[in-house]
Amino acid sequence: MTLLDTAYWLTQFLLALGVLCAVYRVYKGPSVLDRVISVDVILIIVGSVMLVEMAYHGSTDYILFVLVTAVIGFLGAVAIARYVAVRQPDAQDRARRAQVEAETLAGAPASEPETPESPLGAGAQPHGGTLINDESTSWFAALARSGFVPSRKRDRPAEVQPDKDSDPGAEERPEPGDPR
Repeated sequence: MTLLDTAYWLTQFLLALGVLCAVYRVYKGPSVLDRVISVDVILIIVGSVMLVEMAYHGSTDYILFVLVTAVIGFLGAVAIARYVAVRQPDAQDRARRAQVEAETLAGAPASEPETPESPLGAGAQPHGGTLINDESTSWFAALARSGFVPSRKRDRPAEVQPDKDSDPGAEERPEPGDPR
């Protein structure tokens, strides 16, 4: 038995042990995300077994199967994690939403959202059942929650809009959005 044979059988044994541990984690849980990650690990190990087999025999017979298992594992984990993760609002978020609803019912205009202090966003934690809001999208989520609607020029009262008869320079200045 050569050194390559020993390395092959040792690698296959360790990969089989890894699959058994991942199957145990699928069985035990405790959460759905743990099970999804374990299934992803199993797919990675199956691909690794095929890669070791190809390296040992010097062939590329299973390369398509390795690519397919990697893509299925990645897309499946991302899709399930996207739909399983549920954001649990914290006490400040609930209070902010109640205040916005009260202002909306009273007829007061909605205020502009605050910029989050941390890169994770307001109320987001790195784990523990909440979604992570990154810096590039947290302002948009806060804006959507606030109900803020920007006013447009045509929605303003007539006295706010400049009158072309009373403003001599109004004819020379193009209107915003005018292609001139």
